[in-house]
Amino acid sequence: MAGDVHPLDLLTEWTEALLAERDHDRKHLAELLAGSSLKVRRSEGLTWSPVEVTAASYAFGGAKWTLKCKEGGGLPGIFRVGSAVLLTPVGDHKVVEEWGTWPARVMKMRGMDMDVVLEGDGPEGVAIQHMSWTVDARADERSYQAMAHALSHWVNVDGDEAKAFRDAALGTGDWPTSAPEDEVNESLAGLNAKQQEAVAAMWSRAPLSLLHGPPGTGKTRTLVAAVRGLVASGEKVLASAPSNMAVDVLVERLHEEGMKVVRVGHPIRVSPQVLDQTLDAQVQAQTEYSRVVKTRQEAEQRQREADRYVRSFGPEQREARRAARAEARALRKEAEELEAYLSEKVIREADVVCATLVGCDDRRLRGVKFDVAMVDEAAQALPPATLIPMRRASRLVLCGDPCQLPPIVKSRQGRVLERTMLERLIEAHPSSTVMLEVQHRMHEAIMSAGNAHFYDGRLTAHETVAQATLDGLRPWLWVDTAGCGFEERRSEEGGSVSNKDEAAFVLDRAAEWLHMHPDMSLGIVAPYAAQVELLRDLWHERVVAGDVQGQAKVTIHTVDGFQGQERDGMMVSMTRSNDRGEVGFLQESRRIHVAQTRAKHACMLVGDSATLSSDPYLGWLLEHAQGMDAYDSAWSWMC
Repeated sequence: MAGDVHPLDLLTEWTEALLAERDHDRKHLAELLAGSSLKVRRSEGLTWSPVEVTAASYAFGGAKWTLKCKEGGGLPGIFRVGSAVLLTPVGDHKVVEEWGTWPARVMKMRGMDMDVVLEGDGPEGVAIQHMSWTVDARADERSYQAMAHALSHWVNVDGDEAKAFRDAALGTGDWPTSAPEDEVNESLAGLNAKQQEAVAAMWSRAPLSLLHGPPGTGKTRTLVAAVRGLVASGEKVLASAPSNMAVDVLVERLHEEGMKVVRVGHPIRVSPQVLDQTLDAQVQAQTEYSRVVKTRQEAEQRQREADRYVRSFGPEQREARRAARAEARALRKEAEELEAYLSEKVIREADVVCATLVGCDDRRLRGVKFDVAMVDEAAQALPPATLIPMRRASRLVLCGDPCQLPPIVKSRQGRVLERTMLERLIEAHPSSTVMLEVQHRMHEAIMSAGNAHFYDGRLTAHETVAQATLDGLRPWLWVDTAGCGFEERRSEEGGSVSNKDEAAFVLDRAAEWLHMHPDMSLGIVAPYAAQVELLRDLWHERVVAGDVQGQAKVTIHTVDGFQGQERDGMMVSMTRSNDRGEVGFLQESRRIHVAQTRAKHACMLVGDSATLSSDPYLGWLLEHAQGMDAYDSAWSWMC
């Protein structure tokens, strides 16, 4: 049945929320940059200045500069690879007006050296290497632009079939009927019944398919089997996900299955394991690419001739310089056109193209038609981002788990974006959703709380993991710190929360676990950045002192940083301990759910029941632990 909300009203609501998010990011960064001195901006990791250009050349899409930050000009390694920056010449307003400001992206980061690619050819002239520059962090507008393009497309789409597809995907229209399933000569051996049902739904040529994959249920394996069958039947697939990491997992698995996979995205954001599958690498492997290299070299030679210093500079030299620059630009354009042709060829010959959601707006994909657009981890995707790959195909597959963390939204007006398209559709059409029900990751005790609270008891642990434990470690345990005097502290800036005594207690338990099982992989997670930093600092002190072993396999991170990963054991420092019953981030029940379900054999929650039980879910979780005889007091270790 059609939803109560009109599709255009929903798209308008999302557009307004997206604008609020963009404005929030712009305002936040502008306040940091404008409201702080150069000294403060340097110390906050927002700015390098002064910077010198040590080398300049040309790359696909713009000028490439190698920058070196002078001593005292900033902190080493602060700009993330792929991040957006702004280059401004050091000097008064006349200097800035003459040379301009240049947006760029970071290609490489090496301490106090950095490679950037400018958005354009950059200022002309050898003088760039004889002047100083400032590099500031810049709000990244590309993702907002890509989402805005998709929103505009679906607002203005023509044709009854396209509108019906849009309305169904938004959850505002009727669920589309499935077409008869084509035969696909692919074996489903090794998949359980629910996985086979999910694959069959994706093969059915239905305009929409929904796959709900709780932790450890083999979602990626199911997707790979589905793609293998679609490719075997001659269909072209666009596979995407919100993060580069999730996309790279798909690329690796699909490539292992022998499919022709192309990873669209800048190589600087791609994991080393799949670099050979990137579009750039495959273009460079084409025999015709040598022409691109040669033409670029000729362009650089012409540019050097134009920029060469001439003692006597008159009209004749000015005209020669102008001609050399014009020829350099023409040669660069020729190289770009040939590279674009080779890119189109590689994409056309691919079985599967993989990209992030925003990467699906890449200019090299515009005009390319796919049979199926598949979105993995769709429960972490902002709705307007999910609309991007949906533009490229006539069928849409959404996969993920709405019971894990939602997408990150920063502004109050943007909160409407936390409810993803997958969540809307699963709620509206539960009977049309295939949920995987056998999990292959964790001991059944670790699974139990999430199974009861989020999945209506539908999950079962596979026999190979149901009772798999580590000797001497209880599979799931809440350790109660109530009455121990472990008090939280808020940072001086009024931001993040830490709890030093609880951190020390958690690390003591971590050392015990590693003493018993030196080869185990261990994750230590906390909901607050300040607690994570404290845990890391204290752990580093123990490593330096030689008090612990097995430290190479210990990862300490926020909950968000662990989503999509797994470890032999997990420890959760819940941090909050106050007499006001304030739980902060922990009121999002999915946060603790994600933290627990990263564990395979052992999971320990450490927290103050007196504070945490004021929250309905955490109070229920405490009772669940007590009912399973999975509760103990921290005093058991302190006596």
